[in-house]
Amino acid sequence: MKKYHEKDDRYRKARKRFDKIKAFYLHVLIYLSITLTIIFINLKFSPEVQWFWYSVIGGGIPLLIHACKIYLYNDYWEERKIQKILKEEDNEQIQQ
Repeated sequence: MKKYHEKDDRYRKARKRFDKIKAFYLHVLIYLSITLTIIFINLKFSPEVQWFWYSVIGGGIPLLIHACKIYLYNDYWEERKIQKILKEEDNEQIQQ
């Protein structure tokens, strides 16, 4: 019976991770669509002033933060940090 519970827990974690990655890809798609449209409008109607960079940077920063959250500082990172802290605390208690 316990194996089924472990499988269900693993499935839920995998599904949660998949949903986060899917949301990130949607974010990338929306960012690219809007950014390309803004670049087109800028270059078509006022090419002498390149104001589209404001939206490229303004939308790119949240996208970069989202990418870092998904691929760098995710649940696995949190779990590794927690394990490291617990191990350090155990080592400190052993030394005392």
